[in-house]
Amino acid sequence: MYARFSWLLFIGCSEYDLAAKRDVQPGALDTGSAIDFHTTEDTAPPPTCDDFEASPVGAVEPREDCLAEPAVGTFTPTIEWQWSVNDVQIGFDHIMASPAIGNLTDDNGDGQVNTDDIPDVVFTAFAGSAYSSPGALNAISGDGSGLIWSVREPGGYPVYGAAGVALGDLDGDGSTEVCAASSAASVVCVNGEDGSFKWAGGTETSSYGCPAMADLDGDGLSEVIFGRTVLDHTGATLWTGAGGTGGPHYMSFAIDWTGDGQLDIVAGNTIYNATGEVVWTDARTDAAPAIGDFDLDGLPDLVRAGGGTIVVTLNDGSLLWEAPTSGGGSAGAPTVADFDGDGLPEVGVADRSRYSVYDTDGALMWSNVTSDYSSSKTGSSVFDFEGDGAAEVVYADEHTLWIFDGATGFIKLAQEGHASGTLMEYPLIADVDNDGSTEIVVASNDYNFSGWTGITVLGDSDGTWAAARPIWNQYAYHITNVSDDGHIPATQVPNWLTWNSFRAGGTELGPAHWLPDVAPRPPDICTATCEIDRVTVYLPVANHGISHALNVVVVLERDDGTQIDVKTMPVVPHGGGVVLGPVDVNLDQWGTEGLNAIVDWPDDVSECNEANNTLRLGPWPCD
Repeated sequence: MYARFSWLLFIGCSEYDLAAKRDVQPGALDTGSAIDFHTTEDTAPPPTCDDFEASPVGAVEPREDCLAEPAVGTFTPTIEWQWSVNDVQIGFDHIMASPAIGNLTDDNGDGQVNTDDIPDVVFTAFAGSAYSSPGALNAISGDGSGLIWSVREPGGYPVYGAAGVALGDLDGDGSTEVCAASSAASVVCVNGEDGSFKWAGGTETSSYGCPAMADLDGDGLSEVIFGRTVLDHTGATLWTGAGGTGGPHYMSFAIDWTGDGQLDIVAGNTIYNATGEVVWTDARTDAAPAIGDFDLDGLPDLVRAGGGTIVVTLNDGSLLWEAPTSGGGSAGAPTVADFDGDGLPEVGVADRSRYSVYDTDGALMWSNVTSDYSSSKTGSSVFDFEGDGAAEVVYADEHTLWIFDGATGFIKLAQEGHASGTLMEYPLIADVDNDGSTEIVVASNDYNFSGWTGITVLGDSDGTWAAARPIWNQYAYHITNVSDDGHIPATQVPNWLTWNSFRAGGTELGPAHWLPDVAPRPPDICTATCEIDRVTVYLPVANHGISHALNVVVVLERDDGTQIDVKTMPVVPHGGGVVLGPVDVNLDQWGTEGLNAIVDWPDDVSECNEANNTLRLGPWPCD
């Protein structure tokens, strides 16, 4: 599940040429005779630890009490900024598709585009009422400073006015690409920095299709998924499946459904493997999907909402529950989260006239009156804004931006001014201006109802909302599908094992009050090289907390404070660990008093137990 990190120390070895040819000097007679260098010295190769295998850390039982006291904030929403005028494409400021958020430009001038910069917001827009016609693809700065670029037909490929968008680093070069549905191809992709054309590919089209990104083969290059079509990082079509598409608006995505370590494509009522073969399908609705572990067996389960029905299917294909929409209509894309703080996943769905939350077993928890008669297809997002362990639902219908208490449905905000003719859009949750406090990003249009157009960003007037990520990169967002810097991971950590949510906000590590607990374990030591006064050490480091630990410094140190070796482990995953090594240590370095292994030196990582970071390795391990 987790990548293991190791560090190699290379030892230079002298090479002795015991039967070398002598150079023949000009004019000298070369008799061709060989000189016999007989020797009685032992020429056996020196001993090594090359074949020594250290034991993996294995599963670690997490401490569920590894928590800090939550820093509970206030709930005082306010509008931070609005964008409604497109300076380049005049009139294209009606938005009826979910945006995407990520870093596109080098704002601080350090020559890199990363999380030190201001995130940006990308979205499609239309003019008048032409939401199903070609429109504009726009990028604006997340601090409200305005337009970065706007394009209509990159490379001659028109962008649909209400197309879904996705962003990420497709080719691993450190720059972000933006992809959107096109009327002339499945997907058209542009450079995130300036909107210039990158490529277009695929033949199946959808006016409101929502592309997704994933590294299906783990080669460091991302594929683009559009319904049942998969394109490589250059736009070449790898395959088009024969089954479901993720609903009529192509809302598919990638997770490891089969548990074989390889990503699969979840496309409504069909699951494909990475090469396009059908892994599973059923006759129920080909609708917008999401993933959660509903029976807590460690395997992903499938949620679909559409056609007036919500369906939850377990990983073995059996039906867990099925329920009609409570307010009629088709139903929008489902959101999975722990709405009530009981440690179990629930499902939130908007339909024609209500927003409803269904318990883990399908029982209706609560339902609020809303209004989406335009499409009955809008989605929602979830986040714990105050950091108190209770989630809130963020939902925008035709007239109002709502924030509901996740457990009870209590109305915490009914923000007027918003308007939309509605399609599948939903508000996003991210730290869009890099100020350490979360914001809500809402798309609006007034072609059918009077109200806002463009983008509205709301934050907390006291700046106390819990931290969130600087990225929300696609419609089928589920935290572990993308890194904070826009990198598409070669190995996608199963989100149902960490957050167990879908279309919900958070951080890569979990809530701020979740803590790691790293500790060294007894080392594996190769003593095959004792005769040359050298050993090789492999040090397991486990994490007993409930959050990953990042940038953990490990020191091998003598009692007198002399440091023999210093390494940094980029991540020590919770519920597991990594093995540091090989580290070669000679007799003089080990010393007469022995060595200590110190993890998290010098206490830079906030842990729930700081007293278990040192392990004494004992005397020299050779006889």
